[in-house]
Amino acid sequence: MEKQTNSKELGFGTQASFGGQRLMNQDGSANVKRIGGPFISASDVFHQLTTMSWGRFLLLVLCGYLIANILFAFGYFWAGIQHLNITPTGSFLYDYLECFFFSTQCFTTIGFGRVNPQGISSNVLASVEGLVGLLSLAMATGLLYGRFSRPRAHLLHSNHILIAPYRDNKNAVMFRIASTRRHSILIDNSISLSFGYNQMDKGVSKRRFFFLNLELDKINFLSSSWTIVHPITEESPLWGMSHDELINSRAEFMVLFKALEETTSQTVLERFSYFVDEIVWGAKFDSIIGTTAEGKPSLNLNLLNSWKAVAIN
Repeated sequence: MEKQTNSKELGFGTQASFGGQRLMNQDGSANVKRIGGPFISASDVFHQLTTMSWGRFLLLVLCGYLIANILFAFGYFWAGIQHLNITPTGSFLYDYLECFFFSTQCFTTIGFGRVNPQGISSNVLASVEGLVGLLSLAMATGLLYGRFSRPRAHLLHSNHILIAPYRDNKNAVMFRIASTRRHSILIDNSISLSFGYNQMDKGVSKRRFFFLNLELDKINFLSSSWTIVHPITEESPLWGMSHDELINSRAEFMVLFKALEETTSQTVLERFSYFVDEIVWGAKFDSIIGTTAEGKPSLNLNLLNSWKAVAIN
């Protein structure tokens, strides 16, 4: 078959997943379970810490800070609060809080001076905590710099990919993207669209992949929205496929976006995919481009996912 001889390899192999699951998650990560090898690596940890949401990152830093000081405070309390030049009151809560706040001062190297360690055990704990605090603050500073300096596309994409009417009584695959940047734009933008589906080959379900030809795969400036279009012609692997065939073959469209971020002059990448349940058959995007009262072009990102049902051939 034509589709078999012209199929490509994207790096996922040809083995069809059990149950027809997607190969690429919506966030661009590979939906592949690794068995064997190192459980975790420093690069994986750094990647997670620099790409997770700000809320999760700040919560993680706060939890780490509190846990470290709680543990060191127990150490000072166990060594004896009198070794911190503090007269014990007999109240566990008050005495422990004195140890905890001394720990925070030692961890952050503030050292107000009212409380100071005396004796071997307290001085050893304070020395260890000072080292841990310095390393922790250095790591947090590096991660903050990594998060701020990491170039990002700040790209939005439609929630669905549409099979829509196209010129010459044909249909086309369409989705659209836009940048949320207000004061800078992405330049030298390029995009590629891949299509994968399951196909029976000698009684075995195999995954086939194809690079789809696009009406326009490169633009200089992404200052407005960009609707990516793949015309379904006779050369397209989707030619003649019905909606039911897309569903039964667990079709998936994978997108790779690349651009130059003008602030840092670095290349930014964005990956995402549309699985079979995110394909809308017979629909057309509503326009999100308009003009203001002054005649200035406008872009309504709130309508990026807006579409209406239409009849297709």
